[in-house]
Parts: sequence; structure tokens; C-alpha cells
Amino acid sequence: MSHTYHLSKKLYYLRLRVSKDDAYFVYFTFEANEGLCYYSTVDESLKSAYRDIDVKCPIETRENLKLLIERLQTELRLDVLTEEIILDF
Repeated sequence: MSHTYHLSKKLYYLRLRVSKDDAYFVYFTFEANEGLCYYSTVDESLKSAYRDIDVKCPIETRENLKLLIERLQTELRLDVLTEEIILDF
């Protein structure tokens, strides 16, 4: 983690929504960009035709994550449901 994160404990947080059929590609892309962010599927979305995904990264890498999400949005429907800066406890 970066020096700024250690001082501020700030994370960039997103909740994304993607179709169930496209979720595998989003997961693969996050994994391929190792160390950029961490994510988890929201349990409540597992029985739906979509997946809600919580994504977090240190505040310093938020621009890189935003660029990656913008790129994904050119390939598939990926909605940003929540976007905020949170404190990591």
C-alpha cells in the first residue's frame, strides 16, 4: 500500500451492476489487473439475472480503476450504482 493510504486510510468504493452472463469477464479483468483493486459479489444479487459487485481500491489508484471501468463500459453494460470515498477501519 502507498504512503498516502497509510496516512489517510481512504478507499475508493464502487458498487457495480453487470449482467450475470458478463460478470465472469469483469471478474477476469479485475484479476488480470492484479493489485489494482479487490472485489466481492453482493450475496443478494446471486439469485438475480445480474451481479452486484463491491469494488474497493486505495484512493491513489482510483483514476486507474475508473479508466478500467470506463473501458469495460465500452464492451458491456456496466452500471455504477454507488461511488464514494470511504474510510478503511
